[in-house]
Amino acid sequence: MKMFKFILVLTVCVPFVISILPGLMLGPGRWLVLNIMPCDNPEQYDILFDISRKKINRTHDCFDLNINLDRVFDYSFALEIDVFQEVDGGFKYYQTISDDSACAFLMRQAEENVRKLLTMANVDPPECPIRAGLLSIKEYIFDYTELPRMGVYGTYEAIAYCLFQDIRIGCTKVILNFDQRNGDGDDDDDDDDDDDDDHHHHGDDHHHHHIFKI
Repeated sequence: MKMFKFILVLTVCVPFVISILPGLMLGPGRWLVLNIMPCDNPEQYDILFDISRKKINRTHDCFDLNINLDRVFDYSFALEIDVFQEVDGGFKYYQTISDDSACAFLMRQAEENVRKLLTMANVDPPECPIRAGLLSIKEYIFDYTELPRMGVYGTYEAIAYCLFQDIRIGCTKVILNFDQRNGDGDDDDDDDDDDDDDHHHHGDDHHHHHIFKI
């Protein structure tokens, strides 16, 4: 469950956060997910997952997710998202989003979509805490037009961690893009590239972290 809620965090919450950060020049446009992938060395994390994405049209993607949750997921799990922006061909540290409770953060930012996902995974009631075990979601349709229409133009890498007692137990990575295309006849087929392996960037950028708590 953590992982598909992470997908929700990255596709819903990160764009909202970027659109409200102070001092940034905003413009009209549209968000797209370019790629979703496990973090580097995924075997180091307790929670593993499988995810696939299928493009439906220029405004909708379809996701399949399978997660084997090895423990009950409750309000004691924290969330941390490191956001990087593409600059001069590489990704540079941009912002950290964190919350002491991943569940509370998600319900606050995107309750309707969270409940929809949990219902699709046969979680009843569709809220925290979440039972342990195998959770599967098939053909979850994501509508990009639900995301903010104003944003900071660019391509972003967002790495989300789930933490328990300050230990990172789960991780996923998403590449997002916000540009001026508005969906009126634009062709996004070229967005489905998987060359994100070239985006190695982190290194020394991590000492300039500024935590943005919501």
